[in-house]
Amino acid sequence: MNKTRCLGFTLAELMITITIVGIVAAMAVPSFQDTLDRNLLKQVIESFKSDLQFARTTAIKQSQNIRINRTTGNAGTWCYGLTTKASCVCTQATITATDFCEIKRILGNEFNPTNMVSATGNSTFNFRRGTIGANGVTFSSNKYASRVVFSAGGRIRICSPSTVANPMPTGKESLPNVEDCS
Repeated sequence: MNKTRCLGFTLAELMITITIVGIVAAMAVPSFQDTLDRNLLKQVIESFKSDLQFARTTAIKQSQNIRINRTTGNAGTWCYGLTTKASCVCTQATITATDFCEIKRILGNEFNPTNMVSATGNSTFNFRRGTIGANGVTFSSNKYASRVVFSAGGRIRICSPSTVANPMPTGKESLPNVEDCS
């Protein structure tokens, strides 16, 4: 008696498996997009906070004022730059230009599709005490918003826009585990 063994899958088994994988993937995509959106905004605000701390430290260490020039914009059209000059243009790409941000410059297109909103475009860290004028910058992504604020004493922190002067952008929500700016 000769028995033959069938190895492999039937077409029906394969189609059912592909259908189940497709359903699970369709359920996972929205939550994955939300995670990407949240992490992109966290990266932007942590980067800006870190650069402000770097500017403060550099101002004290080099005994010269460090200026932060900002250009606001949506969908990655914003930028900021650090300079020892009276001002710089963060969109300037020519290193030898007089308005080039010689210490550092960050272009928002690296963090597309984030937005930057700021009441003023420039701030300066004073080298004597590492102080800066009180101000802040709000960053937002497709779903979330957060703010980096700096006090006159030079303290830099991340918070959620919640005040009348700096309200939460329309249709956005705060990043999880971030305290209000109040």
